[in-house]
Amino acid sequence: MVKDMLNDSILDKQFYSFNYSSNRDKLFGNLIGIIDGIVCDGELTEEEILYLDTWILDSEMLSNNYYVKAIRHHISNILADGKITDEEKQFLAKTLQKIRGDFLKSADPAMFSKESDVHLLSGLCKGVVCDGKLRDEEILFLNKFIRRNAQLRNNYPGSEVYDLITTILADGVITQKERDFLKQVLCEFGGVDLEQGIVDGLSLGSYFFDLVDEVNLEDKTVCFTGKFLYGPRSACRTLAIEQGARITNEITTKLDFLIVGALNSRDWKFQSFGRKIEKAKYFQRSGYDVKIITEQDWLLDYL
Repeated sequence: MVKDMLNDSILDKQFYSFNYSSNRDKLFGNLIGIIDGIVCDGELTEEEILYLDTWILDSEMLSNNYYVKAIRHHISNILADGKITDEEKQFLAKTLQKIRGDFLKSADPAMFSKESDVHLLSGLCKGVVCDGKLRDEEILFLNKFIRRNAQLRNNYPGSEVYDLITTILADGVITQKERDFLKQVLCEFGGVDLEQGIVDGLSLGSYFFDLVDEVNLEDKTVCFTGKFLYGPRSACRTLAIEQGARITNEITTKLDFLIVGALNSRDWKFQSFGRKIEKAKYFQRSGYDVKIITEQDWLLDYL
């Protein structure tokens, strides 16, 4: 087990160096989205300020950026006396919008890749739910953002979010049940768990994958992606083999199960999902019987 963990750690460091720029840009996109999400309803709450501060502290890769330092400086000043006034909230909201605009003007054009809108959406989902509430203005802003972007609207997983919001808005009334369910889905998209105090780092939740009554890996071809609470991926492979599975590292039309770890991989293409999940979804849409399931669903009857 220790050897497996060391091998996984070495590979992780190699990928970190190789993917440094894309990982940095992914975080910047998330940060811009978070700012949009927390200010879009015109009301900045204490919970949103604390979330933003915690998220930035966790995003060490951005710590030396001038604009990120400026945000932390303003938040630190506001939190210094232990209370946040309405005037301070209004000042910070305006300051965040200005910093956002200044950053985008000065950003390297290479940051705005075809994936950048997904990074923004991931951050936006975090921003609108991070205070534990989901207001009408935030839902409408999110709907408008996706509707204006065909790439997000027509492709997984943005299409899943858009279809759900469209259904909720169809009758002109947002019930509390609909609001709570949408909030949970947005948390799953953004990789956060507010009840557990997790501000980022989870993979897509079960809403975006397949629901299965039973997971039987006997004589099935299985692939793993992400990081697992069970242990290093090598340990997961060993357990799956004991359950009768054939292990592959490739997503092909012959794949039976793609099992997604509860934790995201820092080097995934996007914050809460990567290329393997994208490819498996593509095969599903093409008519192949590939199942994408969570670590929890896989181990539910085992642990």
